[in-house]
Amino acid sequence: MGRRLLLGLLLLSAACADPEPSTPTDSGVETPDSGVEGDDAAVDSGVTSPDGGSADAADVGPADAGDAGVDPCQPNPCFQGGTCTSSVSGFVCAPCPTGYEGDGVDCTDVDGCLAEPCFAGVTCTDVPAPGEGFSCGACPAGLEGDGISCTDIDGCAGAPCLAGTTCTDVPAPGDGFTCSLCVGASCPILRALAGPDREVVAGSINTLMGSATGYNGAYSCDWRNDVDGSTWSTCTPTVSPTVDTLYTLTVTDASGQTATDDVVLRVADLIADAGPDSNITSSATATLTASWSGASCAGSSCIGCAWRLSDGTPVASTCTATVSPAATTQYFLTVTDTLAGRSARDSATVFVTDQPAQLCGWDVVVLTSNEYPTGANPNYICDSTGTARRQTVNGKPAIVLSDLVVQNVRITGHISVETSSDDDLIGFLWGWQSPKQTYLLSWKQLSQNWTARCGNAPAGIAIKKVDGSTTAPSTISFNPSFGYNATDYVYSCAVGWSQSRANAALLNDDTIFLVTPGDPGGVTVGWSDYITYRFEFYYTPERTRILVYSDDQQTGSTANLVASLLVEDSSFPAGAFAFFSNSQEQVAFGDFRLASLSDFHADAGPDQVITGGETATLEGTAVLAVPPYLCEWSDGSMSLISSDCAVDITPTADTTYELTVTDDFGRVSTDQVEVRVLP
Repeated sequence: MGRRLLLGLLLLSAACADPEPSTPTDSGVETPDSGVEGDDAAVDSGVTSPDGGSADAADVGPADAGDAGVDPCQPNPCFQGGTCTSSVSGFVCAPCPTGYEGDGVDCTDVDGCLAEPCFAGVTCTDVPAPGEGFSCGACPAGLEGDGISCTDIDGCAGAPCLAGTTCTDVPAPGDGFTCSLCVGASCPILRALAGPDREVVAGSINTLMGSATGYNGAYSCDWRNDVDGSTWSTCTPTVSPTVDTLYTLTVTDASGQTATDDVVLRVADLIADAGPDSNITSSATATLTASWSGASCAGSSCIGCAWRLSDGTPVASTCTATVSPAATTQYFLTVTDTLAGRSARDSATVFVTDQPAQLCGWDVVVLTSNEYPTGANPNYICDSTGTARRQTVNGKPAIVLSDLVVQNVRITGHISVETSSDDDLIGFLWGWQSPKQTYLLSWKQLSQNWTARCGNAPAGIAIKKVDGSTTAPSTISFNPSFGYNATDYVYSCAVGWSQSRANAALLNDDTIFLVTPGDPGGVTVGWSDYITYRFEFYYTPERTRILVYSDDQQTGSTANLVASLLVEDSSFPAGAFAFFSNSQEQVAFGDFRLASLSDFHADAGPDQVITGGETATLEGTAVLAVPPYLCEWSDGSMSLISSDCAVDITPTADTTYELTVTDDFGRVSTDQVEVRVLP
């Protein structure tokens, strides 16, 4: 453009410099003879455009046509710097690049979509230069092809319908097919399959797995829940229930037949686990560790823990806590899922095995009976240490109830008879759930038939499973007529008195005898005056072993066995413990010690060193084994060398001996001891 302006100015300057316009002036440029005279004569520039056209003098000017001092290709007038060729008559540009069209000076993109080459309704996209051509989008719904040519999808290709039924293609823009209804005995039955019921974690993502059998051609799925009516039109939706939810699947096949099925996703309860009970000695520490399942989050991000004592006193607000109780203590755990707003509870007991229980902290409760409306109130006095209590009156049946709920535990202690007066009932309760659900052991000194309502009480030991009516009261409250705490559940007199299966009909509700003195192998001996007995309870969820020894010196002796009883019942796998007196005074209970049976283990004794030819004695024992227990010894080759707990051996070389202990409940534990032999 600047070059053209320069040429125009030169021409204008030349015209203005002529003082005599009527006089021809030689411009210095010799033009061809066109046969036309004067200023109106046209001048052909002789410049040819690349596409065969000509550039006239108005565009190029006289200087382009032959001025040796001006290069028509400088600057380059061609598109994108294309090749420019100068000549005496002007310049020539190379053709437009691939994908463009024009005269070489001005080039534009070739529009590949100009001719609308794609199928109707399909998007056409031009390929931008330097590319050329076009591309077409996908065919409309129900059609298939390359976008240039689209044809209807044949839904019936492959004969999807059941034999004997007609397939009809769904025309575009629809897709798929339909089948005619299958008629006849050979037609399969359409069944929806929603999958099995399952338990899930609250708020977790779960996939429903819907399917069908016996369908004609194909099937679709629709789901609906019974909580908020949400629906899903897919066979495998993902759901996140926070409460138990029923999901109904409806399947529809290509013939329009439908079938339904249900699946229930039950939200798992949040379960707290306070860990196992543990045994420690005085001044030692124990670690409480909480765990849980069924939380709505992974890990512990939504979990809070709190530990407390039975009276509600806080212990720790962390999931792990270290404690050092002075006496056996039960710790109560609360686990809270803060996302789901749910809580769960559990407890763990730390048994201080070398310290007796503080019986003066246990609650005295009258067992309300229909036979004792006017009997004397109990009077369980405490000794100076608080570890023993003595019933001083002949009164109403009454218990002293522990503040611990225990299971899988050994309970030992003493009963001291400090009188020769009267001959009635003493004993224990364990597995206590409530006043109407517990195990009751009663021990009668002398046989006695009392009243028709109470029945017969032969001397010896009887055990009952007290199981009251589901509609009966099950609490303990203050009874103003007694001035004592008492059970709201009223026992028949026979529950606390009778020792004979002949009186089974006198027991109220579902209470039954488990053991009586009259049973084969039953304990028929009554308790004696002025004597101390040692008792041992081995209480597990499946069974209880009860042992009674005479131990007048209170040394813990097991030399004089008075009674051994086994109760095979799992009705009350955990519960509180209590001691019991019914119409019997001057009997003391004390030195109760508790330990978890989970610490059961064999003890082969310390390693030994002997000189060759000497004899060593292996002495095997077991800790917290349920008696009686068996010992087996074997040497390094595992050959049996003895079934006694104590055995003499004379090894000739260093030898490792293994002790295997099997207790009365079938629990097995092993330990090893090494005997080194010196030259």
